[in-house]
Amino acid sequence: MKKFLLITFTLLVSFGSWAETALYTSSGKKFEITDVEGAMSEIFDEAIKPRYINIFVHGRGKHPEKGLEVIPEIEKKHGVKVLMFHWPSWESALERPLADAVESGNDLNAFLLELNAYVRRHPIKMFGVKLSMLVHSMGNIVFRSMIENHYMGDFKWNLFSTLTLNAADLPMKRHDEWVSKIDFSKSVFITYNDDDVVLYGSEQLDRFNKDFEEFEGPRLGRNLGKYLKKNKVGRAPNAVYLDFSKLTFGGHRHYLVKDKKKNEVLKETFTSLLRGKKPRLDRKNGVYKFFKNIFFFKRP
Repeated sequence: MKKFLLITFTLLVSFGSWAETALYTSSGKKFEITDVEGAMSEIFDEAIKPRYINIFVHGRGKHPEKGLEVIPEIEKKHGVKVLMFHWPSWESALERPLADAVESGNDLNAFLLELNAYVRRHPIKMFGVKLSMLVHSMGNIVFRSMIENHYMGDFKWNLFSTLTLNAADLPMKRHDEWVSKIDFSKSVFITYNDDDVVLYGSEQLDRFNKDFEEFEGPRLGRNLGKYLKKNKVGRAPNAVYLDFSKLTFGGHRHYLVKDKKKNEVLKETFTSLLRGKKPRLDRKNGVYKFFKNIFFFKRP
């Protein structure tokens, strides 16, 4: 109850600044994007030192309130602490906030520069702590904008143990060109689901968007497998592709599923990813076939 009241109060106070980028912890506390010291101080302000910290870039929607409902669930389900990068992600039900997503790439870069500096300044505090990054849905446009327009190769090569581009709501065409520029994570993963209903709906919204044609077309997070196998799109050599089509069916938010036996493989895979660990890619963990760096999952 106290946490709910704190989150509600925080949202009311910050209502006028929702159109700005910011950082949020699961308590609902807001930080400037360059105040990594403040945000990490709250994360470390517990009796037990966190072993796993996830940087979460949310997708389209009425954020930060939507994200502030999600990140406590991520923490509880996967045993990690979450720091959310918030960007202005809503215009209307028939619009994709493409301009805001592209513009927010600069702020994401500024945040990660500060995070990189924080890790370098605090080697003892960060010893034994695994950092991971989860970029969800339209948040991938923010991330791509950062890579293409702002990133100058300034981050540690191992800043993140794992970086996951989940259900990416941006075109698959030429994705290998910008994904191959990611050089600050030990491992990079791209998830997709052929029957992602959210991304299907997003593709239909293309007809209402007259600008940003480079962000239209078949999505990276949907129907990617058949394009890769027919060599219609290139594969990023530094990434591992995870096909969840036979695990999640119409799902989109793959990292949060109900605690049911049928979802065990998906949950365990994301627990590994969010803890900065490579997931098991074998038959015991649902992989029934693979093709080069593409792994296909089904329920055991």
